[in-house]
Amino acid sequence: MILEDNIESGTNISEEKQKKLKYVKIYDALYLKIMNGEFPPGSQLPSEPELARMMGVSRMTLRQALSLLKEDGLISNARGKGTFIIDGKNNITFEQPFTGHPVYNWCSVTPEKTELEFRIEPPSESITRTLQQKTPAVVIADRWYKNDDRVFAYSLSFLPIETISKYEIDLNDNAGFLNFIQKNLYEKSESTRINIRFSGAGNFTAQKYTLSEKGHFLMIQETLLDDRKMPLAVTKHYIPVDTTNINFTLNNSTI
Repeated sequence: MILEDNIESGTNISEEKQKKLKYVKIYDALYLKIMNGEFPPGSQLPSEPELARMMGVSRMTLRQALSLLKEDGLISNARGKGTFIIDGKNNITFEQPFTGHPVYNWCSVTPEKTELEFRIEPPSESITRTLQQKTPAVVIADRWYKNDDRVFAYSLSFLPIETISKYEIDLNDNAGFLNFIQKNLYEKSESTRINIRFSGAGNFTAQKYTLSEKGHFLMIQETLLDDRKMPLAVTKHYIPVDTTNINFTLNNSTI
């Protein structure tokens, strides 16, 4: 199903890249405020300048965090009025049997190389909620897909450490780990939960590379489930809209 012609890999994330993840910390802080009811559904967030001052960050960092909150269906922008908290139900979600990796199946460009980086961290509240389980640690894996040395798509995966332990994955074996999350994990899952949203966050989420000059992406959030309907891994795949090629059938209709 998946052929990795070339693998470019690394293990731990650099200190420089850690600094670039500041917007993720702001996302987590705002996420907690929303979950704790400090910003309840229907309420309006403070203006960007005010909120940036409250959070102690630049407006650029704040906007990146807000873009992720919007992507996750937690906020919505009303032109001329501001940003409001919503219930997150206005997206497409469905569950289906195994279909394979979205970048390989639903993109008009075929990857020739895959660059991998990963790290192990304690899970944030938002990651714990996404994984639907408490775990002492989570493996966070970045993959950049290249064709003719041009990066055209990006995947960000969250794997509870229990998944790594269950399948006895050696994290010192980069090629083996990449093969596991790109291929083997799909074969071991019982079903896949898919959530599709439009996103403007692809370029800064991918960090190292610009995926699209236009900045318009289809974000496919994919949850691979075991036989108990518990997530083995959750991945966000970012594919530029102009290279997306989705054609599958669901309830006698084609998307």
